[in-house]
Parts: sequence; C-alpha cells; structure tokens
Amino acid sequence: MAADFLRRRGARVLARNLRVGADEIDLLVAWGSLLVAVEVKTLLGGDPAEEFTPAKAERFRRAGRGLRPMPGRFDLVTVCVRRDGVGLRWLPGVC
Repeated sequence: MAADFLRRRGARVLARNLRVGADEIDLLVAWGSLLVAVEVKTLLGGDPAEEFTPAKAERFRRAGRGLRPMPGRFDLVTVCVRRDGVGLRWLPGVC
C-alpha cells in the first residue's frame, strides 16, 4: 500500500524490507537520482507518526548509513486504519 502510494507520486521502488545488519529499511525508493529510505508505520486509529520514536529514528538512520550509496533522505509514510477507511501520509526528511 505504501509502495503504491509513493509510486503514484513519482517514486521508483527499488527494494522492500531490506535487511541491513540487525536493522531494516521498509522501502528503498528513488526520486530521480535521489535515493530515499522510507520507514512505514501502520496503526489502527491514532497517529502512526507518534510511534516513530527517537530510538526508532536512530535505528533507521543507522540502517541507512549501512547502505552504499547512502540514502540522501529519510522519509516516513504513515498508514492509519480507521472504520471509515485507510489514510496515508508522507512525511519527507523526518530524520
């Protein structure tokens, strides 16, 4: 769902669930020549962005530093599942 959401906005999905040592990058995408690591947070109700804690952000950055070439940006896509449907939000440059 998040990959399709970004693809519709012009991203090219390069990898999903990419393991980097003990860490993981949910999506690796390209926006033109810019390599972007994407964390996807899903929550039933509430704001999934609140689940992206400073500790999670550090693990996300650490995973990105393990890639070559290193991502030029780190983004977050939130997926909020509610009774009336699903809401997706893209937050570029979160860390």
